[in-house]
Amino acid sequence: MKKGIFWTAVAAVSVALFFFLRAVFSGHIILNPYAVNISFLHIKWYGVIIGSSVIVAYLIARNQLLKEGVNEDEFLMAMVVAIVFAVVGGRLYYVAFTWNEYFSKHLWQILQPWTGGMAIHGALFGIFLAGWLFVKLKKNCSFTYLQAMDAFTMVAPFAQAMGRWGNFFNYEAYGAPTSLPWKMFVPPQYRMPQYASYSYFYPTFLFESIADLFVFYILYTYTKKRRKKFGQTFSLYLILYSIFRFFNEAFRTDSLWFYNLRIAQVVSVILIVIGVVTFAYVSKNGKNVQTEVEKS
Repeated sequence: MKKGIFWTAVAAVSVALFFFLRAVFSGHIILNPYAVNISFLHIKWYGVIIGSSVIVAYLIARNQLLKEGVNEDEFLMAMVVAIVFAVVGGRLYYVAFTWNEYFSKHLWQILQPWTGGMAIHGALFGIFLAGWLFVKLKKNCSFTYLQAMDAFTMVAPFAQAMGRWGNFFNYEAYGAPTSLPWKMFVPPQYRMPQYASYSYFYPTFLFESIADLFVFYILYTYTKKRRKKFGQTFSLYLILYSIFRFFNEAFRTDSLWFYNLRIAQVVSVILIVIGVVTFAYVSKNGKNVQTEVEKS
């Protein structure tokens, strides 16, 4: 009975989402980026969705780490540090590749990430660095670096899938103009200047959200059933996410560039190589998950 109710609810939500998306994509519904917008309080859907994604990711990762004997207080502390590094890293990465714009027009906005301008790769690098520093500096830490990265990257794709819907409400991270059936209407005020005369674009946020959910399913299942060494989930994340990001980036109109190269594609190739090498190394030389869990 419970399963029947669950799947009925899933079907109902899926149908409702389909008709909602069809109305938005056709332009019959224009989204309001604000969940709350009154005189003294302005909260965007983007912030609500990102915050929710962090909570959900934490709950899933917590369940896995507690099974591995990790101290929850230490994990929470590490998570707070990681969030700070993610915001700083995402902002600095974006500013680094749009420096001319900020230097000439908006130098003071560098310290105001809420005005827009974040990069997921920068946020990831910030988290990777935060985890390494935490484990390095925390005495008798109850988890290893690769163990923490496995937990993070197991749930990161789910959080990323949710986060892309923040882009949806902001009418950002869309792709090039298209007339294909799955085209998405973008209101004039959200169009990039060079595409002002176009109305419909690739919904690249949706492509990446679906891809992220697929990656999450693979990594979650792998971690639960097939992972033997710490670091394997982390390595697979670098490979799988980067493959999807490389191809999806080709459709986007808001890519960061270095001369004639899309930065996200270059970084994706580098991360794929790092992921392959790391997976091979930890599979041979890494710490055995079962052995370490039994020790704890």
